[in-house]
Amino acid sequence: MHVTAFALYNKQMIQGTSRPNTATWTLWAFLTFLNFGSYKVMSGNWVKSILPLASSIACLLTFLFAIAKGKLSRLNIWDVFALGIGFLSGCAWWWYQSATYANLIMQGSILVSFVPTMRGVRKNPKNEKALPWFIWSSAYILSIAVVLLRWQGQFQDLAYPINCLVLHAAVGVLAKRSKVL
Repeated sequence: MHVTAFALYNKQMIQGTSRPNTATWTLWAFLTFLNFGSYKVMSGNWVKSILPLASSIACLLTFLFAIAKGKLSRLNIWDVFALGIGFLSGCAWWWYQSATYANLIMQGSILVSFVPTMRGVRKNPKNEKALPWFIWSSAYILSIAVVLLRWQGQFQDLAYPINCLVLHAAVGVLAKRSKVL
């Protein structure tokens, strides 16, 4: 599901019906790998870590594809602010030497990384189509199910998939709602 959403998103980018936000995709190209690494170490489980790994690779490829095709939007002051906070939070793992603490901090960085895209969709509904965001949301629902099926009492393992479910669904709802307004 996750890879399908990326394929659909990249197709929409080529067609010009989605315009990736520079700050968001730059953050994701960097933060998703930190998120995967800290999540894998924290959970100690490769099966739970498949979605963050797939997300890391697909985000980087989509970011590079958007750069190559010249499809990224221009940075504004809010985008620079979000980039700064995101990159600073990426240093937390190194500083605290705790994968769990780093991953939980990373969830705040992921939240900040969504702000430029959400602002862009609110300002211009044509920036995003809702379908890929809802497919990504569905992938996170499945990820939550995997965590619960492999449950070992580690509540922190739920932070990442729940955070990403809410954030991806929010962009989908904004894209859908903005078209109605």
